[in-house]
Amino acid sequence: MIILKPNRNGSNIHSLKSTRYGTGVREGAQLKAKGEELILRKTPGGIPIIVDRLSYSRAAALAVYISVGSRDEPQSKCGIAHMLEHLLFKGTELRTAKQIAQEIEAAGGELNGYTSKELTSYFISTLDETLETAQNILAEIISRPLLDAKDVKTEKKVVIQEIKMAEDDPDNYIHELLARAIWKGNPMSKSEGGEVDCVLPLSLRMIQDFYRSYYRPPHMAVVATGNVDADQIVTWAAKSFDEMPKATRRVNRKTPQFHPGIELFPREGNQVYAAIGFPGVKASHPDRYAQNLLSTVLASGTSSRLYQKVREENGLVYSIYSMSIALSDCGVLGTFFSTSFENADKVFRLVSEEMRKFKDQGLEKGELTRAKRWIKGMIVRKLEPVENRMFFLGEVFLQSGKLMTGAQILEQLEKVTEEDVERIAQTMFNQGKHSIALNAPKKEGRALSKELESLDF
Repeated sequence: MIILKPNRNGSNIHSLKSTRYGTGVREGAQLKAKGEELILRKTPGGIPIIVDRLSYSRAAALAVYISVGSRDEPQSKCGIAHMLEHLLFKGTELRTAKQIAQEIEAAGGELNGYTSKELTSYFISTLDETLETAQNILAEIISRPLLDAKDVKTEKKVVIQEIKMAEDDPDNYIHELLARAIWKGNPMSKSEGGEVDCVLPLSLRMIQDFYRSYYRPPHMAVVATGNVDADQIVTWAAKSFDEMPKATRRVNRKTPQFHPGIELFPREGNQVYAAIGFPGVKASHPDRYAQNLLSTVLASGTSSRLYQKVREENGLVYSIYSMSIALSDCGVLGTFFSTSFENADKVFRLVSEEMRKFKDQGLEKGELTRAKRWIKGMIVRKLEPVENRMFFLGEVFLQSGKLMTGAQILEQLEKVTEEDVERIAQTMFNQGKHSIALNAPKKEGRALSKELESLDF
């Protein structure tokens, strides 16, 4: 499915062209429709600025994206990007954290951020009439953070609690485990939040060095949505960030190799949490639309094949779903479910049978049209809030090097044929190309792993 909000997805601003971004909107171009205007500009210093003006809105959302995430950390410092994100909310040279919170909330806004594998984002959602307050604070936390040793000590405790909470949430934790299995040996396999053993030794000097190395042009982009003025946003961004010292390090990434096989991650209890991953296409690949539709037909929504077969007909799971994830240089199509140990092998067999059936018989009548409408409904409904439009535009731009509207993406989806989807399935669903992550009791998990070695797609 297409991700419409912060979802541990990534970016790579270094692949961008200087005057045109893919086949979407050209730099300096404007798209207008029904009181909406999408503009792509640059500051004099070269920072990309995306403005999605909605003249009918009373809200505004503003984000600064840093094209560095967890995959850009050395193993010995895993979690440093996430740690720095936390610290930027602890105050600046001019304001305390409490003053920042009070001023943002007095302006009717919210301040937040997130770290993914390929980017870090800081954003404010607010009223259009108080956008200036949001701009002042966002510029200040990016360009003049306090980064105090006392806060490092405090936030380590917070981050460690966050890591442990994630590990205690098996429905979400299985996503991290699948990444470990499919991309092992590459920084892409690491959790965005880091590991406790890596976070504890992080020092203020290490964090300051990471900040100076990357939180600078050309590793920055700005996205603004709502009732905002493009000229004013460009002027603000240029004044706030163009004069910052240039980054001292480039982002050098190695494309991860997909590792097929079965990985067991032991846990207590009788429940098995499972993920099946297949190598997918990267965000700029033309087949990403067909891959999205294949994921939708397979297990997105309650009418999907696996939901109907595994839950509705056999009652073996509470939920089962697929996700198509496309990053800057790699991708994956993953299917996720949980069930009791006694039913786990049967669920895997049903999943593999449905995938083989798809390869042998192709799409059913009306299935592709239904999938296209399902994705269209998700995009149209999810892009109503200005902050969701901001996330959507920023992540698509940074992941693929293209600025595309929701309408343009829907247009590309409509072009996908049954033959395209069936071709992707034939290429993807093959024995020996899949990777399975199991979060299961050790003894039972070993037995299940042995049984699954014969699984055929």
